[in-house]
Amino acid sequence: MTTISQELGKKAGIIPFLRLVEQTKDKEGNKKGVNGTGPHKVKFISDKNIKGKDYMTGKERFEVEYIFEEDGEKKKYRVPTKNENGELHYFIARMMEFNYGDEMILEYKKIKGTFRGYIDIKRIEVVGEENEQVFDENGDVPPEEIEEPKPQNPEYQGESDEIRMEDIPF
Repeated sequence: MTTISQELGKKAGIIPFLRLVEQTKDKEGNKKGVNGTGPHKVKFISDKNIKGKDYMTGKERFEVEYIFEEDGEKKKYRVPTKNENGELHYFIARMMEFNYGDEMILEYKKIKGTFRGYIDIKRIEVVGEENEQVFDENGDVPPEEIEEPKPQNPEYQGESDEIRMEDIPF
């Protein structure tokens, strides 16, 4: 059953965030870390450059906002344009391999022996009418008979102001 808040948000054109992790807390309610919310099968709808804020420092930064479709609902996901070393963020580098309309599985994975993690991206290719095959980041090559999805020319559907590519410092 849809709540009034959900209906109002949809009517206002608000796109909810794709939640790939959730905050964990100890018994006293202190933040303890994050856990993944499991695999999310999504379709890549659009992306754009925006200005956002670093949640740790509150400083303004350049980000890429992605719009995905999950279970027929549009959801947004944001990543900083640059990592801590000033290089292109790994998620953006991986997304360079995808076109609008491509389907994939996004899942948070912890890095063993650390408190850190990353978003694993696995390609889904449609084989025939109903069969799907998942390819991982190790570069497994799909068979020749797989049809590539036709790229869409989407009009961005998020609510943030887009930043021109020329304005991104690299």
